[in-house]
Amino acid sequence: MKTAFKLDAHPRRPRPLLSEPPAGYFDKLPMHIMARLPQADARETALGRGWLSFLSPALRTGLASVAVLGGFAASFYMSGTAPLVPATATTASLDAVPRTELVGYLLTSGARVENSDLAVLTAAHPAITKGFLQASEDELNDALDAQPSDDSTYL
Repeated sequence: MKTAFKLDAHPRRPRPLLSEPPAGYFDKLPMHIMARLPQADARETALGRGWLSFLSPALRTGLASVAVLGGFAASFYMSGTAPLVPATATTASLDAVPRTELVGYLLTSGARVENSDLAVLTAAHPAITKGFLQASEDELNDALDAQPSDDSTYL
């Protein structure tokens, strides 16, 4: 089993004395650092931005704004608009399907058809039920009377 480590049991090393910097080191340091940096004139000509320094800050900001907005406008113009599909294409394809198949699909599939959907459909096409709903008036009245009604105003 290992013995517990105790810091007090280990002697400390003597700290080495820091030597003094050379005479005038901190006086010469800023000039030494500045000499290592590239010159401002060489940097502007290397980047090709010398002409920007002659413009006023407001004009440079305006030029940058025009460049950004021009980029947005160009991207929208280049992307173009999606081709418009005529609305009759979807209705024409649905009109090609027989109504009995549509009703059979809605009744057998997991599609959730609510009364409000059917109300909109029958309001648009009042005679739509003649093709698939074959019930007598007495059967319809019995089915409607069997529906629960919470409000007495509907009675």
